[in-house]
This record gives sequence, structure tokens and C-alpha cells, in this order.
Amino acid sequence: MSFPLLNIWNIVKLAQYPDVITVSAKGAWYQELSMRYIRWSTYVFLALLYHYTFDMNWAKELNVEWIAYVFLRNYLLMGVMYGGWHWFLFNSIYAPVIRKKKFHPKIPSEDQMYRDQFFTMLGFTQSSIWEVCVLHLWATKNPVFVPYYSDFWAYPVWSVLHVLAIGYWRDMHFYFIHRFMHPWKTSWIPDVGKFMYNHVHSLHHKSYITAPWSGLAMHPVEHLIYYTCTLLPMAFALHPFHFWMNKLHADISPLSGHDGHDSPAGGSYFHHIHHAKYEYNYGTPMVPFDKLFGTYADGSKWTKEEVPAHHNSYCGRNRGVRNTGVRSETRNH
Repeated sequence: MSFPLLNIWNIVKLAQYPDVITVSAKGAWYQELSMRYIRWSTYVFLALLYHYTFDMNWAKELNVEWIAYVFLRNYLLMGVMYGGWHWFLFNSIYAPVIRKKKFHPKIPSEDQMYRDQFFTMLGFTQSSIWEVCVLHLWATKNPVFVPYYSDFWAYPVWSVLHVLAIGYWRDMHFYFIHRFMHPWKTSWIPDVGKFMYNHVHSLHHKSYITAPWSGLAMHPVEHLIYYTCTLLPMAFALHPFHFWMNKLHADISPLSGHDGHDSPAGGSYFHHIHHAKYEYNYGTPMVPFDKLFGTYADGSKWTKEEVPAHHNSYCGRNRGVRNTGVRSETRNH
């Protein structure tokens, strides 16, 4: 379980050896790939835990016991992962150490933290509803879903390949739904993206100084779109482990991407640029859609003091944004 245990270990080492350089440079492609699969150990561990603590026979009937169980363990996961990581970064004895690695010099306000916590809880609520629906439809052999198989190793090649591909599916899905909710700047068709940003996605961008609770702090309509990534059973025969790994990746991956700190914390300068500049880095570094569609930025063309005018007027939202904390040196992930 690499995140957050490996990150905590490295932060502890940073406290002991403060002169050690911990900002990682982008390695060769095979190094980046190997690190991605190491990070996935978190989702593999959690998906195994979810799988071996749930009996699919429970889901054949809708009853309060197993549905409450699904909700409670998801809320527990939220509290441990999001609450625990926030406490470690901002309130533990190591907070002064990792503060030096913060992208934005300011600490998020209490109002922002409470707002982010509220909408993150709504996100886990909707995640739980998705989970209940998928498990029940699967267990009752509803024709909406392709039947699941219970023996993972009955189809070893398919099973393993799907595990390896889940992250890339999530990256692709996230890029396109995210890009959909930003202005399209089109004149020949209605700008649906501008409407979605103004009325839905702008809530997420209120947290321009990101912190752990910011990751899943979205409008309920955005949660609805976001969790459509879990609908792969409509198209493929999958093992329940695949579903849980996909869902848990959607639940937990926003945490490290929004914690607002450089390595050895989450280290997602890539996504920090998106919250600071809005029109760049809609996806993730591992699937290069931003480079393909011309929306990639590494931060090197801005200094910390530069604040483009659209920060105060982007689609008429997020007024009052000041210093976005974008630094001058290049940072890749």
C-alpha cells in the first residue's frame, strides 16, 4: 500500500535529513511506468479488502444490513484516508517539515475545509449508491450488466490485463469528462462546457488553494458524471475485484492529486497548475491527452507573481482569486 505509507516514510526521512533533495525529476518512461504500478498497490490492497469482506449473495436482496455496511465502510475509508492525510499534512508533528513543500504559500481557510468536507462526504455517499446498484444488479443477473465471474483465475490473461488497464481507463475517462465541464469556446454549437463550468464544475474550482479534502469536493451533478467510470460491467465480463479497484481508484486518487504539496507528499504539480490556471492540464501526466490537444503546461512560462486576468473572470466565476502560487521552475510527474 504505497500511498500514503511510502509518502509518510519519506516525510519522516525528510525531517531527519532536511538537506536531502526530495523533488523528483521525471524519469525514463519505464521508470514512470514502474512507479505508477507501485502506486497502484494501494488500490489493489483496498480492492482485495473490499472483495474478501463482502459476499455477493448478500446483494441478491435489497436489505438495510448490507446496504448500511457498504455505506459505513466507505465513510470509514473516507475518514481514514482523507481525514488522516489532512491531519498528517496540517496538524501532525511533521506539518512544519512538509509545509516547505507546499505549492501555494497560504493554508486553506476553515470555511473552505468545511465546504470541501461536506461535498467530499456527498461524493462518498454517491459512490456508495453506485456500489449498491452495481452489486445488486450483478447479483440478480440483471440484463443491464454482463454477468460477473467469481473465479479470478478462470480467465487469467483477461483478469490481469484488466487490472493493468484500469488506471488508463480512469485517466481517459477523467480527461474527457473534465474537459467537457470547461468552456469549449465554440461558436458553431452551444458552449455546453461553459454552462457546465458556471453551474457545476466551478464549485470544485473554489478550492484554488487545494488540500486533501478538495479532491472529491464536487457538485453532485459532477459526482454523477465522475462515477460513470464504474459502469464497465455494462460492456465487459468482469470479476467483482475489477469493479472495486475501479471504484476505489475513483474514490481515493483525487486525494494525492489535490493535497497541494510537492514530493514526498502527493507531488501533483501537474494538477496544481490546472487549479491555478484553469485552461491547462485537464487530464493526468501518464496519458498525454493534454499534449495531444494542446492544453499541456509544465509551469515554466509563469512566475509565482504572475496572475493572468482570467483568474478573476474565468466564465464569470472564481472572482477574487489572487496569487495562485505557480512557480517558475519546471515540474513533471
